[in-house]
Amino acid sequence: MPVTSLTPIQNVYISSAYPDRNFANRTQGDVLFAGTFTGPNDIYRSLLQFDVSPSNRAIPPNSTIESASLVLTLYRNDNPGTATLEVFDLVDFFDQNTVTFNNRPPAGFFQGSATVPGVPTVVRINLTVLVQGWYSGAIPNNGLELRGLENNDSNIIGFRSTRFPNSENWPLLEVTWSKGTLSSTVFDVLAGAPTMSPLIDMSGKEQATFIISNNTNGTLQGSVLV
Repeated sequence: MPVTSLTPIQNVYISSAYPDRNFANRTQGDVLFAGTFTGPNDIYRSLLQFDVSPSNRAIPPNSTIESASLVLTLYRNDNPGTATLEVFDLVDFFDQNTVTFNNRPPAGFFQGSATVPGVPTVVRINLTVLVQGWYSGAIPNNGLELRGLENNDSNIIGFRSTRFPNSENWPLLEVTWSKGTLSSTVFDVLAGAPTMSPLIDMSGKEQATFIISNNTNGTLQGSVLV
């Protein structure tokens, strides 16, 4: 199945120690922080947004999202050992060039987490259900919020943003999708012959794969028309 890697259309960190400051184009604007730095009141979070709408055409219309993962390149972990990174969806729009800690959009529901090791590596978080909702339009796509541990000091974790010079370290949304597959399976008991199963709605689909099986104990004789 095809895999599409999307870079964020927005990504920036915010800080409670500088509640009215935007960090999109400041020193160290090429990173995404989460956690606390100097103390429990010095909170850092990061906001990201990816365009997975069918109109973007990176993923063709009428496709099925099979799986999706947020991929982040870890370069810093101030925790003594591993850390936890949590992801929440956002319930309102943000602009990476103006957003601050004070005017940040509210977070919605918890969407997933990952254990962050103590050494630089790639961190992956499964966001399949959320991305399926974004693609179908069932869930408004206002972006994501990354949070680390926020009840201690010196536990900041840092990832690379799209402002980092090496694009191989940029955040990604890796989406595995299939074109024209049906999202449900039809089971039916066919008694006697000739007969016909219920109609299968294929509106908007260009291709479909059918698996037809006979689960009876008897010998099947006849033909199947698809």
